[in-house]
Amino acid sequence: MTDRRTFIKSTGLLASSLWLAPSLLKAKQGIAPSDRVRVALIGCNNMGFGILRHHLAIPEVECIALCDIDQNVLDRRIREVETATGKKPDRYTDFRVLLQRSDLDAVIIGTPDHWHCLIAVAACQAGKDVYVEKPMANTIGECDLMVNAKNQYNRIMQVGQQQRSGQAFIEAKDLVKSGYIGKIRKVNRDNTYDIRYDNQKSKYLVKL
Repeated sequence: MTDRRTFIKSTGLLASSLWLAPSLLKAKQGIAPSDRVRVALIGCNNMGFGILRHHLAIPEVECIALCDIDQNVLDRRIREVETATGKKPDRYTDFRVLLQRSDLDAVIIGTPDHWHCLIAVAACQAGKDVYVEKPMANTIGECDLMVNAKNQYNRIMQVGQQQRSGQAFIEAKDLVKSGYIGKIRKVNRDNTYDIRYDNQKSKYLVKL
């Protein structure tokens, strides 16, 4: 007889592995190759892979490659994507090699924050559209470089800031803007990086 704990554990594993419904898989099969958006995930752990799941819930999206420096993470995520979609994505450990693919339409960047700017700019230069997880980058200067690259190479770039559209954040902003909580005299922030941006030379001076 199966006890409650074993049942919950087994059904949880089943749900985590079969995260694409059969109807969605069937819908994906009916999409013409010319209508598919071929994406690759760079940074395959935690948030990055969660974002890929949301993308794959769109019938037109196909994951053709995964990129990560951790072989164990790559092995696990490749198996999960293959199990869920029936197609095994290619593996990469160097995003620069991945971006050379001519059949790649867009990349999802789920790496640690300090890699966002470099990879996003390189992706735009390679003619790929970009979804980058929040925060967009570590500094305003890095964000400027990313926006400039997006505009210069005429690419689409989306930042994972959906939470800013959440009702709680909207209400908090309204409370501040309306003056309801009074005059803001001090704002505390935390930054683990000592980063200066030279606007004239457009270079980053990073001291870790």
